[in-house]
Amino acid sequence: MNMCNKLKSRLKSALKNFDRFIDAHVDTALQITTALKNILNSPVADVLSAILPGQLDGLIKNQLVDALDKAITALTIADTCKTCTDLNSKLACFVSEVKKLNPDLQNALLQKLASLISAHLHGQQLQQCLYDLYTQSKYTSTQTAKAS
Repeated sequence: MNMCNKLKSRLKSALKNFDRFIDAHVDTALQITTALKNILNSPVADVLSAILPGQLDGLIKNQLVDALDKAITALTIADTCKTCTDLNSKLACFVSEVKKLNPDLQNALLQKLASLISAHLHGQQLQQCLYDLYTQSKYTSTQTAKAS
């Protein structure tokens, strides 16, 4: 079996096993980044409350807040945000800095944020590149559906 066939086989296997994960975690992460994108155009006082989906139970909400905190810290794009101590101030700073970027870079950064959140919610059981791939795939399919 040549290298391309092996890679294709491994990718198909990974995609089959990942369907449940996509539905459970990537959708939630993309809801958060979509809300953040909306905040880029109309800021709110409490960013965290504005982006968390309201239907979450307490345990999932706590996991999501932890995931968001770690992902925002990992993606801090400005030294000024590194001095923020609580998640809401980190998010406000993050949004402020992202607003300064061009829209394509904003989208790329928000997709990476969704990918990092998804990985954290899934316990980082896979390589980060797979979370990136699935998040991008889900984002692209939702954007394609909206355009149709």
